[in-house]
Amino acid sequence: MQALSIIALGDVHAEELMPLGEKFNRLEQLVLDINPRHPLSEHRAEFNRAVDAASADWILVVRERESVTAALAHEIGAVTDTARAWGFRIRVQPFYGGAPLLLGTGEGEVRLLHKRHYMRFAEKGEWPEPVIQGTIVRLGNAFHAETFPTVAEHLAYLQRTAVPHSSLRRILLFARNALGTKTLDRNTLRYIWTEAGYDKSS
Repeated sequence: MQALSIIALGDVHAEELMPLGEKFNRLEQLVLDINPRHPLSEHRAEFNRAVDAASADWILVVRERESVTAALAHEIGAVTDTARAWGFRIRVQPFYGGAPLLLGTGEGEVRLLHKRHYMRFAEKGEWPEPVIQGTIVRLGNAFHAETFPTVAEHLAYLQRTAVPHSSLRRILLFARNALGTKTLDRNTLRYIWTEAGYDKSS
């Protein structure tokens, strides 16, 4: 067993990291005071300082509302023990109303990295994501991320923070986004329909 430094973006609670305690003998949490939804590329200087402050060789980046499952913790423990790569992409599986959203999670972000293989000065100060010297591999397991526990709470949030769309625009947005997901999952379509009703850019 070894130590793990966790760079937390936003408010990450201890219980959301609890499974890691079975795989590492010491967990160190460093809070990065930035918008947890922003890409790391927008806060490179802050991220560099957090990496410098980390005392462990391995660093895990966790965003607000994400949690580490037992399966993911086991996989992180295994890959850091064997060190077959120096950077790892981790996907995020969002949950809505207690069920997974089938929105497609892509390849994931570089969220687990070895401190000595992080290239802080790569690409002349600009990068789309942390640059790692050596192999980068995608983990099989994903973070779990809570969106809203109920549709009612989702709707209440949108009513407080966004402006309603017209009925026609809502239907058009829903149709476009639903086709993009290529799923008939009822929970996912319900989420898309609720989101389509409001303009969150206002």
